[in-house]
This record gives sequence, structure tokens and C-alpha cells, in this order.
Amino acid sequence: MKQSFSQKHTKNTFFWGFTSLLLFVSLLSSAQMRPLSQYGFKVGTGISKTAIIDNPSNIIPKYRNDFNVGLFYRRNLNKFSIQPELYYQVRGGSFKASTNFAETGNTILRNHYRYISVPLLFGYEIARNISVIVGPEYGYALNPNTNKGPDVANDFNLVGGVRIDMLDMAHLFSINIRYVHGLSNTTTKTYTPTGGAAIPLTFQNRTLQISATYNFSDYYNWYKKHGVRKKKK
Repeated sequence: MKQSFSQKHTKNTFFWGFTSLLLFVSLLSSAQMRPLSQYGFKVGTGISKTAIIDNPSNIIPKYRNDFNVGLFYRRNLNKFSIQPELYYQVRGGSFKASTNFAETGNTILRNHYRYISVPLLFGYEIARNISVIVGPEYGYALNPNTNKGPDVANDFNLVGGVRIDMLDMAHLFSINIRYVHGLSNTTTKTYTPTGGAAIPLTFQNRTLQISATYNFSDYYNWYKKHGVRKKKK
């Protein structure tokens, strides 16, 4: 059965369109080879709370939103990566209770734990431009032993999450989604139930972070190659 001209034209258009798409994807993939070293800055937001372990009190932890900002360095080794960071973050959430807190005189206590944090993250690429990350994080409180700060300055955490490297030709951006699980007790407070003895409390930080990194090193390399060049006299 003979094909009409329109059918042949449609098949030819589909064939060349599909071939062009494959060629474009191939070129894009080759352009996405990551540099060996990357560095830059990060900024994002976090949803945090202070978990009360085996809570014996009438205090209910509440979430709060805060920001984080800092610097990072990444070393890429094929599918693996190592990424130390130095950044500032606010954590702590807030507390609600049936009785007034001594610090505020009301039933709400808004914690404001300010940390300088240093994670060391290990990444593995599980799919194109998608890596799982895991590693330890150390935090040092800038406002310990204050009304809104933690009672303990040192804070040790475990980090797990995903990094998504964006499909830009200059490798400039990444999106990071992380869960930061606190291991340290951040308080020395106790809770005394009616007619009972004082019970030591255990507070631990819990944070979900979403941030974007900007690879300044890749912009610098891209600008050296493609940026504005002065005309020779």
C-alpha cells in the first residue's frame, strides 16, 4: 500500500527531529562533565525544632523557619564527591507549655540557637546530576547560656540528603535538600512534676534544610573562556 506524501513527510520530520534531539542530549551530556574542584557560596532556609527526648514535661516543641548562609568546597572524584562547608544557621524552634516560662512570662518560648556549622559531606551520584550525601556536622553555638540560646555550645549532628546539580552549561547551580539530626543534648535544664523529683531533660536539634549553591569557581572559569575580551591596540 503506497504511502501519501504527507505520511512520508511526517515520518521524515519525526526521524530528523528525533535524531536532532539525541544529538542535543549527547552534546549536553558531554558539556556536563564536572570540574575536578568547585567552590562558592550557599544560601537557603531551614525548618527546625528542638526535640525533647522521652518528654516527661508538658512542653510541646514547635517548628520555626530560619535561614542559613555560608561557603563550600567540593572535590569531584568520578561519581564520588567530598564537600566540606562553613556556614551560619539558626535553629531551635519554639516551645509551648500549659504554664508560663520563667524566661518570657508566657506560655511560648521562642528559641534562637545561632550556630557556626562545619559539615563534611560525602556524595555519590545515583543518577545523572543527582547525588546522595551523608556525613557528620559540628556546630558551635554563638549564644550559649542566654535566654534564647542553648545551654551547651557544642553540637554534633548527622547529615543526610540529596544534591541536584542543575543542567546549566556552566555548572553554576545546585539544589540541596538535607535532614540534620542532632546527637548532642543542648540543655542542662530539669523538669519537676508536681510532688515529684527533678528530671533531667534532653534537647536535640532537628532541621530540614533547603538551599542553593552557586559555584563561583565555575563562573570564574567560564568567564575567563567566554567573558568580554579587550580589543588589542
